[in-house]
Amino acid sequence: MDLKQIEYILKIAEENNVTKAAEKLFISQSALNQQLLKLEKELGAPLFFRTRNNWTLTEIGELYVQNAKEIMAIKKNTYNQIADMLDNKKRQFTLGLIPGRTVEMFATVYSRFLKRYPNISISTVEIGSLRQQAMIADGKLSMGFLTLCASQRNSRLHYYPICSEEFFIAVPPGHPLSREMPSGVNMPPEIDIQRFKDDSFVMMHRESSSRAVSDQIFQEAGIEPQILFETASTGSILKFVSAGLACALLPKYYILKLTPAERRELTFYALPSHPKWDMLFASNELFYLSRPLKEFIRMSKEYWDDFYASNGF
Repeated sequence: MDLKQIEYILKIAEENNVTKAAEKLFISQSALNQQLLKLEKELGAPLFFRTRNNWTLTEIGELYVQNAKEIMAIKKNTYNQIADMLDNKKRQFTLGLIPGRTVEMFATVYSRFLKRYPNISISTVEIGSLRQQAMIADGKLSMGFLTLCASQRNSRLHYYPICSEEFFIAVPPGHPLSREMPSGVNMPPEIDIQRFKDDSFVMMHRESSSRAVSDQIFQEAGIEPQILFETASTGSILKFVSAGLACALLPKYYILKLTPAERRELTFYALPSHPKWDMLFASNELFYLSRPLKEFIRMSKEYWDDFYASNGF
C-alpha cells in the first residue's frame, strides 16, 4: 500500500467529496481522481458511490478505510516510539478540553510540562466530551480530557482515570428546603430527591455528558422533572438557581469554585446514592501513548488531587 495514496483516500472519505478533498490536500482534482481510479482498478472494485455533491463509501470502501486508518496509526505510533527513544525530537499533539473547568488546569499543567519537555507542543480545542470521543475515535485528536459516566464510554477508546466527582442538588434562596448548613458539617447532608419532584429544574442541554447523569438520577427515582430551562453553560445554571427560579444538579467542582458569599446564598444536598461521573483522559485504542503524554496525564492527576484536597465544603 502506498501511504500517500492512503492519505488521499482517507481525505476523500473524510470530506465526502473529491473536490473538497483535493483543496485540503493542495493538489488538483484531476490528479486526485486519477489516484483514486488507479487504486480502484488495482482493487477491482469501486471505493465510493459518487453523486454530484456527496461521495459515500461502498462496503469495500469501508473495509479499505478501516484498515487504512490502522496503517496510518501504525506509522504515527512508530515515529512516536522512535522519538521517545531519541528524546530530542520536536513533536506536536492535539488535545481536546471540555469547556469551563479545564482552562485553568491546562494553563497550570502545561507551563510545568514545557519546562520538562520543551520540544513537545500541545495544541488544544475546547469541545464537549461526547463530540471529543468521536473525534478521538476518528483520529482527529491525539487525546482528550473528558467527564463521563460509565455508560457513555466508547469501546474504540482507551481511558486513563483521573478521579470521580459527585453530583449535588443546588437549592435556591427562599425554597422551603433552603437553610443554613449545620456548623461542623464537612459535607452537605443527604436528602431524598423525591422531595423535589414538584420543583422546576434548570439543566444542561441533552447533548452534554452531565445531562446523562442528571437524566439517570431522575429515571432511577421515577421522576419526570419539570425543566424550566436548558443551557450549554454551568454558569447559567447557577444564575437561575441564585435568582430563585429553579433547582439544579451540579458536579462538585462548580460548587467549590463559588466564592464563600455565593455559596452562602445557596443550599446544597447530597443524594443517598452519591451519583458520580468520571474525570479522565482518552485516546484511540490504536494510539501509542508517548512518554511525554503519560507525564502530562500524571501531572494533570496531581493537579486535580491537589485541587480537591485543598478545597472542601
